Amino acid sequence: MKISPEFNCLILKIIEEYKFNISKFSHELRNPITLINSSLQLIESQHPEVKTFKFWNETMADIQYVRLLLDELSTYNQSNTLNITEFNIRELLDSICTGVCNDFKTSAKTFSCNFSESLPTMTGDPVKIRQVISNLLKNAKDAINPENGSISITAFCKDQENIQIQISDNGCGIPPEYQSSVFEPFITHKENGSGLGLSICQKVIESHHGIITFKSQVNKGTTFYITLPIHLQC
Repeated sequence: MKISPEFNCLILKIIEEYKFNISKFSHELRNPITLINSSLQLIESQHPEVKTFKFWNETMADIQYVRLLLDELSTYNQSNTLNITEFNIRELLDSICTGVCNDFKTSAKTFSCNFSESLPTMTGDPVKIRQVISNLLKNAKDAINPENGSISITAFCKDQENIQIQISDNGCGIPPEYQSSVFEPFITHKENGSGLGLSICQKVIESHHGIITFKSQVNKGTTFYITLPIHLQC
């Protein structure tokens, strides 16, 4: 899905100027959508034959897409609002890897984690950082071939003031013509993608005064590089 730059700018302006109202709108709309989804699932469980009805599967998929879009729109609005605390980055990364390990066993041939023993205690928002790492790992999972797919996550001290986290895969890669717009909101080349995932990642990292970049080659894979300050200066 490709949106014109003019329309993209208009959407961003509306979000910035009416952030509270959009968050409220997302919340209010999510409730009836959830009820509709629950009702349709109940109908499907009691009348399995509806799965053969014309457009039933498309309708269910569209509802899931709307729910995803509302969730990510709300997250995008709040992505630069941080709850700063002190936390152990190695423990956070270990927890993330433990959580996705079983899932990756069926979708990646190899999944490796390599975290330096010298990783320090950091200040920042661990919930938002977890969200970024989890999103990048999900993207890596979507990009690989399950038969020979490989995903790795590495973390180490880049210098005395910063750590770096690298997430790599050997998947399909990002075509050169798409790379300049990777972090732009509402632009996606995925089916049923919202175009907000990587935009959220960038906003969260930049809110931590960090940097997120990537290198990618078609049919060879992609690596995302996240650099974060050890002590966030509020």
